[in-house]
Amino acid sequence: MRPIFLMLIFILFATSSCKQSSDKENNVFEEKMDELENSTKVGSWQQNLITTEALQLDQLKAKLPKQLAGLPLRSSDSPAPQTVIGTYSLSTDPNHETENITVQILDGAGNYGFGHVNAVHKMISMEVNNKGDNNWAKTQDHQGVRILLKEELVKDIQFSELQYIKQSRYHITLTGRRYDSKKLLQAKSDLGKTDF
Repeated sequence: MRPIFLMLIFILFATSSCKQSSDKENNVFEEKMDELENSTKVGSWQQNLITTEALQLDQLKAKLPKQLAGLPLRSSDSPAPQTVIGTYSLSTDPNHETENITVQILDGAGNYGFGHVNAVHKMISMEVNNKGDNNWAKTQDHQGVRILLKEELVKDIQFSELQYIKQSRYHITLTGRRYDSKKLLQAKSDLGKTDF
């Protein structure tokens, strides 16, 4: 009788330990989910964007500095609504063969911009740290701003990308061709001096 009694106590203890462990894992999981939901909830700064009027194209183009990370502005374009792209290069005619940095600025004002900036905010809020054979991507804080940083090597050509939200309104994407992410971080620091 005694061995059966000890065996029952052992089984009760084991199932109790498993349940406590499972409860702890569930609590940790629920806390992580709550943190993620809270970090991606639409806040007042995002709600204010809906009622803010978007800048005109010439006002948005004026946000592009004349020089960035030691490279002069060579061209600017507007490929989409509320968006401007500037290309910076030492080459007078930048192309796929030359070293260059492009800066894309999307104004997050109004319904169009709000939806975009809200999605970018959620993406950047997530914890990313991926590494492949020829690429990597990670989220981190840089000078008090949450950023998503990527690098990729394609046929011995270095590509890099940096994304962040500036002044709770503008989605900035810096793309480097034949430049690594350190050059983009320098360009981001230069953009930080630009009056938005």
